[in-house]
Amino acid sequence: MTRPVEHLHVRRHNLSLVLHLLATDGPRSRAGIAAVTGLTRATVSSLVADLIERGLVDEAGPEEDQRVGRPATLVRLDGSTVATIGVEIDVGFVSVLVSDLSGNVVHQRRRPITKTSTAFPDLFPVIVRDTRHAVEIAQQAGMRVAGLALAIPGIVDTVAGVVRRAPNLGWTDAALGVRLAAEFGSEIPVWFDNEANLAAIAEYRRGASAGSAHLVYLLAINGVGAGVVVDGRLFRGASGSAGEVGHMTVQPKGLTCACGSKGCWETTIGLRALLTDAVPDLAGALMRDRRLSPEAKLAPVLSRARAQHPQALKGLAKYGHWLGVGLANIVDAYNPEVIVLGGFIPQIAEWVLPEALRTLEADALTDAFRRCRVELTTLGFTAGALGGTILAAERVFDDPTVVPAR
Repeated sequence: MTRPVEHLHVRRHNLSLVLHLLATDGPRSRAGIAAVTGLTRATVSSLVADLIERGLVDEAGPEEDQRVGRPATLVRLDGSTVATIGVEIDVGFVSVLVSDLSGNVVHQRRRPITKTSTAFPDLFPVIVRDTRHAVEIAQQAGMRVAGLALAIPGIVDTVAGVVRRAPNLGWTDAALGVRLAAEFGSEIPVWFDNEANLAAIAEYRRGASAGSAHLVYLLAINGVGAGVVVDGRLFRGASGSAGEVGHMTVQPKGLTCACGSKGCWETTIGLRALLTDAVPDLAGALMRDRRLSPEAKLAPVLSRARAQHPQALKGLAKYGHWLGVGLANIVDAYNPEVIVLGGFIPQIAEWVLPEALRTLEADALTDAFRRCRVELTTLGFTAGALGGTILAAERVFDDPTVVPAR
């Protein structure tokens, strides 16, 4: 006889409640869990047994400070045999990160994409191959994969499972979710989101500004986007396109953007703009070679800047100005506590931040500016992949039944 749906829903909720408690408050006895959650001891014992069977918690030994009666056994979050995977795809590279449920990195790899085309039919086999390789690594380590999440540089419809538009990849209505479901079936739950959104999740959970309730993560690689955290929650907007700050107009009569509009912020602070202004003699060849990673394309800019090359310094100063213009718009629109600069911006920060901050202070609303700090990410180019592992882990915490019993 099957259990009623209502009962299964309540049990999933209670499993999540116990797992979240152990993750946030640390080891507790079954009686301690019952006292905090309001559940009966019998219910807690059943839930703990279920979580142990799924490899999500284990027993940590007796409670040391119990003074009367038999010492209670502590229960703690385990997850060392449960893996989540994050995969980030962008022009020129793919990043893969495998973590256990406690956030310990099991495997990390970032490599250039050797294909010259970024069209969806060409890149999809790359995504599948690298994802399957990550799954195999986790399984070889004796871990079960509870889920994986992909970071995509574009507007995604997570409900329909479609990448609506990824201009720099040339994708339109790419059925990523459907294709991945066909590849993995019910074997592994798969999610995907905008790469800046996932990077923002990583910053909010693990970055130097972790816990900041109002945070904007600005990602500048080939394109420009932002992940926006409002009141501690990722803000996606009505259709999932919130944070597309790279496409706000800063020069009405400016250059044509990959999205088709003119004068987008991306045309002034994207990688193409930086190369065009700082190393104009190399820019065309660097941008045409889609096999080069962003770091490889950026290398001549850094080399010439360190050598005090006039054109490079002029281009970086121009970049700093336009960076500040856009940051002022973000400060005025979102009123964040902190803006975290990611992508390649930390590598050029010493040349662009002084001008950017001067422009920001001059253009932004005074009170909002004074309440906002600007920081550089400490998570490097793997922030999107890290955010993918965190998103997949959060799905497990919200519904532990996605991990089958052993």
